[in-house]
Amino acid sequence: MADNDNNLFEENGKTPNRDHNERSEVRMLSGMYENWFLDYASYVILERAVPYVEDGLKPVQRRLLHSMWEMEDGRYNKVANIIGHTMKYHPHGDASIGDALVQLGQKDLLIDCQGNWGNIYTGDSAAAPRYIEARLSKFALDVAFNPKTTPWQLSYDGRNREPITLPMKFPLLLAQGVEGIAVGLACKILPHNFNELIDASIASLRGRKTDILPDFPTAGMADFSHQGQEN
Repeated sequence: MADNDNNLFEENGKTPNRDHNERSEVRMLSGMYENWFLDYASYVILERAVPYVEDGLKPVQRRLLHSMWEMEDGRYNKVANIIGHTMKYHPHGDASIGDALVQLGQKDLLIDCQGNWGNIYTGDSAAAPRYIEARLSKFALDVAFNPKTTPWQLSYDGRNREPITLPMKFPLLLAQGVEGIAVGLACKILPHNFNELIDASIASLRGRKTDILPDFPTAGMADFSHQGQEN
């Protein structure tokens, strides 16, 4: 019966239907996994866990600062409002944005905080976003923003512009330190003393060699007597 149907199609100038299981191209599962996993790993490394050396910020931190700069009018904003505004640029949920903002605020450098932001000495967590407020510090407004020298890109949905990097005038990566775990790559940089970084920056601009060691906001002791020596 099937042969007669195929003959009928051919007589009418039509191509008979083929088996649905036939495929013109065979793709191996191993190759698909390799390509997709590499794409995923690259995204996590570049867009989630590791900061850019140019401004020392992870993408969520940069988007937070950009959102706060757009909202800046000199007054405090509820953290819940800042989180909602940042979601225009960061598609990974409000919890990750809120945690990143609290961590930035606890470093007491870029964010001027008001309310219970937790305690880095006791480990106490911050209050809920609807209770605490924030605005950019004067230091952040002075060193982190300049629209004329900022490279821009479209946000994830194409509706807004966001900075690729901020034109940071200060070695923020060394000041804040960073810790992030990506896919096949981890990043850990210890924080450094603010005043020592200023002195080292001036010395570097004057062409002098400088040596700077990590410092800890919670105090502590470290042995750097073998720094730079090979094992």
